[in-house]
Amino acid sequence: MSLALSGEKKEQAEKFYKKLLQTLIKSKCPFMVGGTFAFSEYTGIERPTGDIDIRIAYDDHPAVLKKLAENGYKPELKEIELNWLAKVYDDQGYYTDIIFAERNGLFKVETDWFKRAKKGEVLNNKVLLEPVEELIISKSYVQNRHRNDDGDVVHLMLRQGKNIDWHHLMNKMEPHWELLMGHLLNFLFVYPSEREVIPKWLFEHLVGKLEDRLSHPPTEDKITRGLLLSNDYQVGVSLWGFRPVTELK
Repeated sequence: MSLALSGEKKEQAEKFYKKLLQTLIKSKCPFMVGGTFAFSEYTGIERPTGDIDIRIAYDDHPAVLKKLAENGYKPELKEIELNWLAKVYDDQGYYTDIIFAERNGLFKVETDWFKRAKKGEVLNNKVLLEPVEELIISKSYVQNRHRNDDGDVVHLMLRQGKNIDWHHLMNKMEPHWELLMGHLLNFLFVYPSEREVIPKWLFEHLVGKLEDRLSHPPTEDKITRGLLLSNDYQVGVSLWGFRPVTELK
């Protein structure tokens, strides 16, 4: 997680972000803005940030990075990050992330995201914003001691509930429906007067899945999906013999 910038450093970084956005637009590279800038556009909540998240389709990332290199930027792929992001630097050392998959390996950025992306304005540039459903999904898996995005999920639902494709959200999170249900219950706790933001059919569907789960015995294998949320759950693997499941199932 990048540290929030202020003062002259913030001004210089934003100049870098603006130039990068303009380069991508001029080069006709398909991209979306995610992260804090997209969150602010969707919710109206302003917060300081230390970077700008650029989302591109997984299949496009070699071509986009090549195009940026041709425009004087220095793309960098670290071995540990090969499958989900690259860092792009300018000649003054400012950088940002070019993201083409999720850190936990569950999802890649697909070209069909662009069909559901929302038009927005970031740093005086007209851009596409990461679809709100994908932003919710991404933030749903960020739950650790040092950063927890539960509140962001709640506020995205509150401010964009009428625009969310709930069927798409449910279908994509179906293998991890318990996680979605937990966020919905959290929403009901925080904003009980806004219950109608969430479709009734979604609650009924999830309650049905919970009832079905409870009618069957638990898995015989000791498994944990906690590492999809945070390394805090490594203790279950290291000390208590749980087998980690890190796939979308």
